[in-house]
Amino acid sequence: MTDSKPHKLLWVALLLGLGLRLALWGQLPRLGLIGDEAEYLAAADWLAHGRGFAWHLHYLWTRAPLYPLFLAAHLALFGNSLTPIFLSQIGLSLLNIGLIYTLGRLVLIRIRLRRVSSSVVRHINRRGYRGTQRDGFRATWGSSSAFLCVLCGQKPGHKRMRNRVPMRLVLPSNTYRYAPGIAAILGAIYLPFATYPQLILSETLFTSLLLGSLVALARWAQQRDWRWLIIAGLLLGLATLTRGLTLGFVPLVLLWVGLQAKRQWLSAVAILAVTFTCILAPWSLYASRTYGGMVLVDTTGAFNLALGARTAYDGGRSDAPLRNFILALLEPTLSQEQRSALVADQRNGACLYAAGDVRLQAALDTPVDQITQAERQALLNAEASCLLRQAPLAFVQKSLIELTDLFQINYTGDERLSKGFALGRLPPWYSLALFLLDDTLYVLCLPLAVLGWGWLRRQQPQSSAITLVGLWLLYNLGTAPLLFAINRFRVPLMPLVLLLAAYALATLFSRERRVPSGYTRACAALALLLGLIASAPYAYLEPRAAGQASRWASYLGPYPSSLENTRIALRTRPAYLAEQRLASALSSAAVGAAQAALNDPDLPTYAVGVGAPLLAGLQGDPAGGMDRLAQGPEQPLEGWQRSLIAGQLFRQMGDLEAARREFSPAQVDDQNPVAWAWQWLAPPPTNRIDLAGDNDLGYILGFYLGRYDPDLKATLRWASGDAALRFPRAASGYPQQLCLSISGLGWPSDMALPSVQVRVGTSNLGQIALSRELRTECLALPAQAAGSDLIVTLHADTFVPDALDLVRQQGPQVGQLRRLAYQLDWAEVR
Repeated sequence: MTDSKPHKLLWVALLLGLGLRLALWGQLPRLGLIGDEAEYLAAADWLAHGRGFAWHLHYLWTRAPLYPLFLAAHLALFGNSLTPIFLSQIGLSLLNIGLIYTLGRLVLIRIRLRRVSSSVVRHINRRGYRGTQRDGFRATWGSSSAFLCVLCGQKPGHKRMRNRVPMRLVLPSNTYRYAPGIAAILGAIYLPFATYPQLILSETLFTSLLLGSLVALARWAQQRDWRWLIIAGLLLGLATLTRGLTLGFVPLVLLWVGLQAKRQWLSAVAILAVTFTCILAPWSLYASRTYGGMVLVDTTGAFNLALGARTAYDGGRSDAPLRNFILALLEPTLSQEQRSALVADQRNGACLYAAGDVRLQAALDTPVDQITQAERQALLNAEASCLLRQAPLAFVQKSLIELTDLFQINYTGDERLSKGFALGRLPPWYSLALFLLDDTLYVLCLPLAVLGWGWLRRQQPQSSAITLVGLWLLYNLGTAPLLFAINRFRVPLMPLVLLLAAYALATLFSRERRVPSGYTRACAALALLLGLIASAPYAYLEPRAAGQASRWASYLGPYPSSLENTRIALRTRPAYLAEQRLASALSSAAVGAAQAALNDPDLPTYAVGVGAPLLAGLQGDPAGGMDRLAQGPEQPLEGWQRSLIAGQLFRQMGDLEAARREFSPAQVDDQNPVAWAWQWLAPPPTNRIDLAGDNDLGYILGFYLGRYDPDLKATLRWASGDAALRFPRAASGYPQQLCLSISGLGWPSDMALPSVQVRVGTSNLGQIALSRELRTECLALPAQAAGSDLIVTLHADTFVPDALDLVRQQGPQVGQLRRLAYQLDWAEVR
């Protein structure tokens, strides 16, 4: 066998990875932004418009700069489209497959030279090498001395090579040489590595930088070339500027380098440390100056530590106490009494306030615009310390629970895009991909990785690169439980887990005889334990009430285990499709299609509860619809849904005041159910829409919650970049006019006001140039079929408001970034 054959597995892995990513392109079942996406996009938008990192001045914390800069570069070059960002991240994810393979060849394959007698091997300098197979080793035949020198890390003709005694080149067995390729294939098909490139999260970029630094360090350990240390320091610095987590890992790397370098430890450590510092120091100086105090990378660590301490203190996870703590130091609209009340609350109050801490009291006496992010970071660290002193044992217990949770599967994690799985929202192929390519692959690879570690350490006890891999894994296992455990925290660990699992597979299928030792037996026991924790078959034995969710479930077990949730997602898919058919028929006022959809046996009861009253209204019996709504379905509707249905029925009765009363409650405003109303309601005919007038739901799409603007003296709604207006049966059969009361007031002064492009169907009506006044603009409407609906679409550039706008989003709107285009008061067809 030639040495080139294992490389074919890399090409197979790259083709599989590319195919999977192309298959997923644009197909992920997203529902808005998730996790940190809104924050990253907002900060990048401000960067792209030349405002530096000012957006984070008024946010809950600050972030490491590299990923926002990465996004900002794309936004500056390609506009607000996310497609170029996703394409770049897909390229990085394919690069990661190659880096997994390269690291595997450096860590898993050990090529050695052994001295042999001249009767066995004839070695001629600068000519050729011939060897035989003896003692279970594989030898190459006809290899050049140049190839031999490259493997030894020396140049041909080097004095160390000229003076060598006859050598035999020892290669691993065929099976072991496939291990890096197997790891690359596993990395290519592991679903999170394929889906994260289509999310605005830093994991893909961070993984590339981390793997690159590990490859460089492993190369240095093999060749002792100081240039690899410079590359490693550069990549470690960039990785730290992507996620501050790496900052605590660098001292371990420096220790490892010093031990490997032995007599040259000082120069080796200095090269790596100086390179790393040169990358990190400029940002640390900038951040410390911008944020008003010492900030090495970001302030998320202080927030997360305080959150972990609060979780331990309260005995459960709740963001409210810490959010109140930050708002008291951040929200400018609160009075001093209100700020004090947030931290003095008996249930959600601050530990520092109860302890009478003078630092917190001084901060509460200071206007929030004079409190810097560095000061907030110091107060968060002090709050965390106070909570830890109050309940140290609870924090230890909480950390052990978090460590267990890190190994278990959280099916409904935001990054999995599984929200609404119980309603059948997930396509079957995606449900199966989550189960097979994410959860099943993880549960199989985790115990295999522990076995692979044991066998690798037994067969290569002096290997330095594998020690570095172990340091990264142990560092993460030590730090993650101190904060909190989520699915994303496993992503930077999985490339190394897949490497070790691939080595275990190669070992299992090799023909070499393995003699177990105490160490490998201990690793096997640990593998069994982690396999049980991750799969949780014992969850079937959990004592619980009928219908109660299991607290022990993970991969196996009752609901909410991955297996059971996958079954639910597949079983409820027909019900979801039936619901969508009903919604489409109702919104288009197709009575016959709605009646047929309502009779579908697959239709869930809550959809019947929505559809039956609305269908009665379309059939001319809104009073009967009110009776049906009062009866209620077996599965009760949400309060805001009942209000919207009742408001629609009152509109069909002609009682607009009663409709406004139903549309105006706070529970409706909290939801801002513009998209739901557009999907389900067929509002009565009208030629005029008064936005934010408590009667616009069902007529509008792509608008945010209404508010009163004192400068314009009107109640308006901000529009997103793509919005729509529906005028049911407003077409007269003759040319008409579309008039809009519109304003661009609120746009930042450093940005030019955009124009709004207006279309009806395929007809382009023209553009409206925005101004900072509330003006009425009219455009000519071409003749449309009499009695037909007029659907007006509006497109405009947007801006991102300051961080406080995102902080103030509550309820279902939390984490949803508002991209604002213009304010609309009313729209009318004349």
